[in-house]
Amino acid sequence: MSVMDKIRARTAELKDKKEIEIPSYISRINYEEYGVMENDLKIKLINCEKKAVHHASEMAKNVMELSKVFSEAQNLLSDHNGGTFKVWFESLGFKKDFVYMCLKRNNLFLELDEEKVFLIPDRAIKTISKIKDKIDFNKILEIINSEKPSEAAKEKEIELSVRPTTEIEEAIIIEDSEDEIRKIEKKIAEYNRIIKELEYELSILKKKK
Repeated sequence: MSVMDKIRARTAELKDKKEIEIPSYISRINYEEYGVMENDLKIKLINCEKKAVHHASEMAKNVMELSKVFSEAQNLLSDHNGGTFKVWFESLGFKKDFVYMCLKRNNLFLELDEEKVFLIPDRAIKTISKIKDKIDFNKILEIINSEKPSEAAKEKEIELSVRPTTEIEEAIIIEDSEDEIRKIEKKIAEYNRIIKELEYELSILKKKK
């Protein structure tokens, strides 16, 4: 049985359990706002809520541990023939996209020391990985901890893609200004030459009087 088969089997076992014990759990939802007034229904929904939070937490832990394992295996196989790492994880039943996303998450975790990188969507991780070298450390943390990390990361990517154009335009304006200054300085030098010639002619005329 592959690792993925074992994970699926374990997930099936958890689905059969009626209750998930989470100490001191406090509901995150005001069910009255959604029109849920019946106490029995509210209790069942809170139980579903507990299960969802529990499994999300377990999933994040599993992804974190897998990310560390994949990173370690990749480093161990780095000196071997190309493709050995891919053969290794595929032999265990893992898909390429999943593994490399785990590696991206682990790299971000090592840089940021923020466990939430194992919870946010793949799309957010991809965008952050592309722009992380162009923005401040705190800005990355803001994206990760925002309510919608994918949207926040995309907005920052668009902002960065626009900025170089603005910088180029500013550079052109500065260059044009310098050209204009040089033209004016050239005209001043020409006028000074003409003035000196006129002053010389004037001095000669005065001597003839």
